[in-house]
Amino acid sequence: MGAWLAYRPGAEPCPVASLASPYRNQLAAILALGLAMRLLFSLILPPGYDESYYLFYGQHLDLSYFDHPLAIGVWSWLGNRLGGGIVALRIPVLLSFTLSTALLAEATRRAFGAKAALLAAALAALSPLLLVGGGLLLLPDSPLLLALSLLIWWLERHPLSQPSTPRQSLVLGGLLGLLTLCKYQAFVLIASLLVLRLHQSWRLRAYRPGETLLVLISWLLVSSPLWLWNLSNGWASLAFHTGRTTARAGFQPTGPLLFALSQFALLFPPIALALLAGLRANPLRHPVLARHQEWACTLRWMVFPQLLMFGLLAGRMQVLQTWLLPAWWLTLPLAGAVLQPAWERRQPALRRAAGVTLVLVPLLCLLAAGHVRWGLASALLPSSVDTSTELMEPAELRRSLQRDPAIWQALTEAEVIASNRYELPGFLALALRGQSQAHYTVISRDPRGFHFWRHRIPSSVARGVFYLVHGDADRIAALEAAGQLEMVRPLGSVNLMRGGQVALRLDFFSFDPARSAVHAPTLPAAARIPPAEPGAEPLRSRSEAG
Repeated sequence: MGAWLAYRPGAEPCPVASLASPYRNQLAAILALGLAMRLLFSLILPPGYDESYYLFYGQHLDLSYFDHPLAIGVWSWLGNRLGGGIVALRIPVLLSFTLSTALLAEATRRAFGAKAALLAAALAALSPLLLVGGGLLLLPDSPLLLALSLLIWWLERHPLSQPSTPRQSLVLGGLLGLLTLCKYQAFVLIASLLVLRLHQSWRLRAYRPGETLLVLISWLLVSSPLWLWNLSNGWASLAFHTGRTTARAGFQPTGPLLFALSQFALLFPPIALALLAGLRANPLRHPVLARHQEWACTLRWMVFPQLLMFGLLAGRMQVLQTWLLPAWWLTLPLAGAVLQPAWERRQPALRRAAGVTLVLVPLLCLLAAGHVRWGLASALLPSSVDTSTELMEPAELRRSLQRDPAIWQALTEAEVIASNRYELPGFLALALRGQSQAHYTVISRDPRGFHFWRHRIPSSVARGVFYLVHGDADRIAALEAAGQLEMVRPLGSVNLMRGGQVALRLDFFSFDPARSAVHAPTLPAAARIPPAEPGAEPLRSRSEAG
């Protein structure tokens, strides 16, 4: 692997020397320490809302899904094959982030030098937003960053302005196709590259339509699972995502400001300043960026449209913190290059900032993970703002359920387990792993992917358990009145403890799935976002914010 990363066309291959070089050893140390840190956090943190939902992607592998393309399903499928527990589900993420960082560093080394590459890798390993959103939790951003790293690694070697062979055109199209299979955000990146290519063609008077056609054909072939699934399901996924931008209250000027401040904090201030410095530097004048001006300009060309688009969207809708992960990832090589001269001069301020970051980030992340798991800071945080109380650690949930024999028996014998929110069934699935063969579903106007898996539930099922958060108890009456739940009988309630205190209460009911809306298609064909159910919106907003 080290010899492959060290290879450079036109240079003398020297695998042994490259493996023993200080740069390789230092990069390996950064990657290993970053992986160890994320592994520790993965052992502590309970499942997130999105992770508990994506668990089912791997159990129902398909060409695509209602709210995301194929890649996150593949990551989940791998995790399910590795054991299906929350740590197993995160293993593909842990490893792919390490590989993504190695590819990013190698591309940076070739363009700007070894010091810039090491600095970029260190920033990636230490930024809380990047390491959690891209390298720890089971989220679509993990495969997206890997595909993006492959793409920029390729573009460093094969600039868009240079003529390409048919094979190179097909490879580029394939990489763009892989990017498309990761997240719909890829369309922004691809559109940016298309505009850049058109600009270069006009400036150089070199249009090369044959190469463009090959790229397009390869992109369509590789990304075909996305189009085939949407074609077979009434373009539900594309309709859903375009509908999310609908604004009810117009543009709110405070939205972009608050979003920018949250990004600054989650990146960690010294790292955020380094990234902003990388974006501000002029590739034509900066002594390090000038070594590979076209690649630096290509990275900036892909970053600024994302910053502009999501900054504006933040004034109209809830923009998730992870949506800018690709933009910051593309900025890392620029930041490494800008920091390199000051680092080589051993500038005291930079060294102090690096020391503070190296100490505080792991410590703060460890404290945050400890609070989510054990409620370390419960005395300081009001329950109204501490959303971590709603995350259920599988082992603790399992112990709490076993304390009530009636609920435990009903769950282990159930053929269908349902909830009123699509984020919730996964917590029970993780807690009951190995103890239940039940099908999991959602009875709600917003079932997401469960809508497309319901046909796999046998129509003869007779034993069902429905559960919800205690604050949503009024939903039972509403679902009964709407004819979506039949033969409902209370089973009892279970309290989940955290730090010696009750963190969450769950209510359980038995119901007849054969006479309830277990198989009914509740998702509109146009995949419009349904109105929020009473009590449902706060939990979902907390899920997506995480």
